[in-house]
Amino acid sequence: MVGAAVLGGQRSLAALTQASQSGMSDAAFWARVRDEFLLDKDWTYLNNGTLGPTPKPVYYALTERYHDLAQDPGQPNTDQNLAAEDVRRKAAAFVGADPDEIALVRNTTEGMNFMLAGLDLKSGDEILTTFHEHGGGMTPCNLKAKRHGVVVRAVKWPAPAEDPNVILNAFNDAITPRTRVFMVSHVMYQSGSMLPLKALATLARSKNIITAIDGAHPPGMLKMDMHDLGVDYYASSSHKWLCAPTGAGILYLRRASQEQLWPTVVASGWDDPKRGAARYDRQSQRAHPIVMAQGAAIDFQSAIGRERIESRVRALCVYAREKLSGLPGITFHTSVNPQLSNALLAFTLPPLKNADIVHTLKKRHRIWTRTMEYDLNAVRIATHIYNTEAQLDALADAMQDIVKGNVMKAPTG
Repeated sequence: MVGAAVLGGQRSLAALTQASQSGMSDAAFWARVRDEFLLDKDWTYLNNGTLGPTPKPVYYALTERYHDLAQDPGQPNTDQNLAAEDVRRKAAAFVGADPDEIALVRNTTEGMNFMLAGLDLKSGDEILTTFHEHGGGMTPCNLKAKRHGVVVRAVKWPAPAEDPNVILNAFNDAITPRTRVFMVSHVMYQSGSMLPLKALATLARSKNIITAIDGAHPPGMLKMDMHDLGVDYYASSSHKWLCAPTGAGILYLRRASQEQLWPTVVASGWDDPKRGAARYDRQSQRAHPIVMAQGAAIDFQSAIGRERIESRVRALCVYAREKLSGLPGITFHTSVNPQLSNALLAFTLPPLKNADIVHTLKKRHRIWTRTMEYDLNAVRIATHIYNTEAQLDALADAMQDIVKGNVMKAPTG
C-alpha cells in the first residue's frame, strides 16, 4: 500500500521536475528545492561531506516502508525485496553504469573492504595510495599488508596541485614492477582536492594496474559516468551528497574486472557470474526500506537534474572561497582548478586552531562545519543544494568576528 506521505513525496518529485523545466528564476527554483528539506532554519549546515539531510520524499519513503513491514511482515517484505532490483537500475543510470555492474552496499567503507579483501594479492605486491586517504580505504589496505605482506606506499605531491599533470607524474614515477593497485580517493576528504581520475585510470590500465576508488563524495555532487572514467571498482556512500539515509551505498564493479574479485560476503548465487555485481551484495534478509529510500534519493536528484546540481554546488563553493579570501593569513588547501576542485573547501587560519574555529562557529553563530586533522589543522565546509549565498555571507561575517579575537576554546578530552 502506498501511503499519503509517499504520494505526497511523489507529487513533490513531479513538481520539482516541472519546476526544473520551467522558466522560473534560479533563486526561485533553489528556494523551491530548499522547501523539500526538513533542516532547522536557525542553523547553517555546511557539513554535508559527513552526513547529508534526507529531503521529505526520501524520509517519507523510508518511514512508510518500515511502517509497511511493521504492519505486515509478509507480502511487503517480498515486494520490497523485488523492488531492490529497480533501485539497482536507477543507481546504474545515475552513475553511468550498467545494472549488472552495481552492488548495493551500506557505505563506502564496506565497498572498500569488498574490493581489497576480494583481490588476490601476494607478499611483495604493491598498493599505491595517497598521503591523505580516509580510514575506510586505508584500513583494509593495512590489513592486507599485515596479513599477506602486501606493500602499501603513499604517493605525495605539492598540495594543492593546480595542474593535473603534477598528480599524474607523481603516480607514474612511483610505479614499480610490483605495483598491482591504485587505491585512491576521487575526492580527498580532508582538503576537498579532486584527483584527475580518468587520466589516472588510463595510466593504470596501460600498466595492467587495478583501480580501486574511494568515491565517498562525488555521487550526488558531480555528474558521474563510470564508463567514461574507466575505473575498475568505485565505492560510495549515499548518505552524503545523495542525501539518502545512513546504511545506503553504491559499489561499481566494472563488468570486465569482476572476475578478478572474490565476493567477501557470500550467500546463494555468489558463484554465478550471470548475476553480475549483484553476487557481491548477497546479504539474505536486509533493510530494504533503506534500499528503497536510496532509490527515492536518486529520484529526487534526478528530478532536479545532475548537471544543475553540480553547477549549483560548485558555484556556491566558489562564492564561499571568494567571501573568505579576504581574511588575513588564510590558506586554502583546495585547488582553484575546476578539474581538481568541487564543492568541498578546506582552509587554515593561523595561529587559530581549527577546533576552536569550528566550536565558535557552532556555539556562537549556529554554523555547522568540521575539523580536518592529519597535518592540515584545517576547517572544512561543504556546499550543497539546500545552502544559500546568504548563509555563506553569514559564515564570512562570523569568520571576520573570529579573527578579531572573538573565539571560544573548544573543550578537550
